[in-house]
Amino acid sequence: MREATFEVVLPKPAQESVTYDKPWQELIPYQLRSDKYVSIGTAFAIGPNQYATAMHVLIAAFGDSRGEPMLRDADGRLYPIAQITKGSIDQDFAVFTLAKQPDRSAFLELNDKPELNETVYAVGNALGEGVVMREGNYTSDTPEDESGRWKWMRFSAPISGGNSGGPLIDVKGSVIGLVRAMRTSENTLNIAVPAALVKSAPDHLVSVDSRAVAGFAVFDKTRSGRFKTDITAPKSFAELSVAYMKAADEFNTAQLRGLLADNANETFPRGSGSERLLHGLYERSAPAIVVQNGNGNWIFTQPSYTRLDLGREGWQDSANFKGYLVFHRHKPNNVNQAKWYSDAQMAREVVLKASPATIHINAENAKIVSMGAPTEDTLFTDSWGRVWQVRAWHITTWFGSDWLVEFDLPVPDGTVGFESRVSTLGRDFQIERMKLLTGFFAASYEGKLSQWDRFLSQRPLLPKPLAASVLHIDFGRSFAFDDRRLAFSYGPELQKIDQDGRLRLDFAFTRDAADAQLGIAGIVAYNADEKTEIDVFRHGTPAEAGSEAAKTEWRKRLHHAHPYDSVALTANDRQMISTIYGVADTQPAPDVLYTFQYRAETGTPQDRMKAKLDLLMQQAKVNER
Repeated sequence: MREATFEVVLPKPAQESVTYDKPWQELIPYQLRSDKYVSIGTAFAIGPNQYATAMHVLIAAFGDSRGEPMLRDADGRLYPIAQITKGSIDQDFAVFTLAKQPDRSAFLELNDKPELNETVYAVGNALGEGVVMREGNYTSDTPEDESGRWKWMRFSAPISGGNSGGPLIDVKGSVIGLVRAMRTSENTLNIAVPAALVKSAPDHLVSVDSRAVAGFAVFDKTRSGRFKTDITAPKSFAELSVAYMKAADEFNTAQLRGLLADNANETFPRGSGSERLLHGLYERSAPAIVVQNGNGNWIFTQPSYTRLDLGREGWQDSANFKGYLVFHRHKPNNVNQAKWYSDAQMAREVVLKASPATIHINAENAKIVSMGAPTEDTLFTDSWGRVWQVRAWHITTWFGSDWLVEFDLPVPDGTVGFESRVSTLGRDFQIERMKLLTGFFAASYEGKLSQWDRFLSQRPLLPKPLAASVLHIDFGRSFAFDDRRLAFSYGPELQKIDQDGRLRLDFAFTRDAADAQLGIAGIVAYNADEKTEIDVFRHGTPAEAGSEAAKTEWRKRLHHAHPYDSVALTANDRQMISTIYGVADTQPAPDVLYTFQYRAETGTPQDRMKAKLDLLMQQAKVNER
């Protein structure tokens, strides 16, 4: 038994890809610290140069940057895997050969007709501390969950995490099963793959045949399909890894695209459920996600954000949305703006330094302070013409290898975006999913005028609505906006134009006869010193299914009724005056109206408010109706 059973191990990396604030390795037990390998499971010999383990033990190492799995015997000798000769992904077993045979060769016989209630022993690696044997009973069989195509074995012998892939033997030392999974509670039993499945499986084939359900974070619809493929064997570990990951990525991507194609006519921005959103705008710099609610309508949903202080007036607002971390990172004042956009390592280190997250080891805490430069750093333009920076870090530590994928959307005061930890298996599919999610992401662009000035110089990062130089800022002299639909400008007599003034551009998803597009629908300029604000908003005709309040407000705008009659009022402890561009009650009624507003401190007299509004309207021109 000792000579036929092995640990499955992976080499520790010579250097981890992350940096900690203290040498945490010194805090763990000596045996773990000094071992150059990490134990991930168990394997055993079933014949001359034939070995078996659980397929999930091998799959866990697919694409692992630490290296390929090997077998290790009780004396510490290592045996690289040569070829996988047969196996099943869904039945969870693999049979393989070794590149070098152990000096003392022994193997275990397979018994494909075990007796219920007989005494059994689970043999395997006990959490990396060597191979042990534990006693129990083979109690029952249970059908596999999908359709009962085969039965798993249930047994009571205790097992540990490292037992996966080890033999379940009877009192004669014959293998009746292959340990697959631990019990999930005190009232359940452990699971094994019957030896009969391993014995009867066809040679020269690694198969998968399982049902998969595809979903997408923005709605509750799903699409079922069968992931079925046969990979010819024998194959080296690397060859099997590449072949399976490619097949899985292609299947999952096709399923997701099929799901979206099946629902294309009712997925935002199409379908009647999109009408309300296409007649409104989003007015917040904190991101929101466009999702479909239970009534079939598409709405903005904003997660509940938690603020992390980054120092020097910088901060991160972040929240979880369906497994993604959605964020708005406001750049600290001491960080160069161009460097913030271009140096992903530096920006990430600013967040890591401020983060309270730690790993807990033997009553002490260690903290990650750097992940280094991203392994991949590319640009992606979404369906609305916004340019995202896609950063992917391949994170390699002693005990794991996965990816952090981050989608950054540059904005004047920093970045907004979302990120996710993903495994190497399925990474390409997850990135494809994240690319599709960008089309359902909403955020205003906001920052100081000085930040806007520097942001506009980053030409490759500008979204389509800003690519045509719609903004012109001449500090101390003039502010001008012109996107061909709307043009206006003003000088310091209306509002001081200095570097600390703030500007927010709000965007609306719109659809015309040809296509859907993202356009600027709100311009908000604020000066804290003067406590003044200038607002210009574009409003489309309310949707037929829109609220009665929206329709009432639209009628007021058409008639230039109060509060759109150039008469000041007090609202939210501010003085506000508004007007609508053009003539009241124009026939035929326009499809689009523009509201111009000026806000000042409470108590500012009507004549002064009206004079300011007149200054705003002097250079205003609207070229659509």
